[in-house]
Amino acid sequence: MINMTDITQAVETILNDNLSDYVIQRNPKRNQDANTAARGKGWIGIYRGGLDYDAHTTGSQPWLAHPSVIVEIQAASFLSGDDAEDRLQDAEKEIMDVLTANKKLGNTVNMTMGYDIKYEFNEDEEAQIYFHAAIITIKTEVRA
Repeated sequence: MINMTDITQAVETILNDNLSDYVIQRNPKRNQDANTAARGKGWIGIYRGGLDYDAHTTGSQPWLAHPSVIVEIQAASFLSGDDAEDRLQDAEKEIMDVLTANKKLGNTVNMTMGYDIKYEFNEDEEAQIYFHAAIITIKTEVRA
């Protein structure tokens, strides 16, 4: 059976080893503080996604598992929504470059099969801060 903790720890290690000036946390409560997302290059949260098992008829391993990991990136700006979007785009590119260079996620999966990215944004009217997020789902495959 697949140990999802090993996979999320590997993603955390890969990001920590290849990125600087981000707040990177594994399995935290979802960040609600735009000030945290405005620090440095932004905030990154790493979470378990889903885990599907399919019967696999060839070889000695009877299951083909599809674990997914969620990497949430948050960026914020006190200047404008455009600046927050630009900061998020820069962070997303940097993080995707690291993830696509590590398709086996520290040898915890056989292969990354794709990515799904969704976006969120909001503006805190009282604090005058623009708060954007990219939620990346890493889709993988493992024979188990």
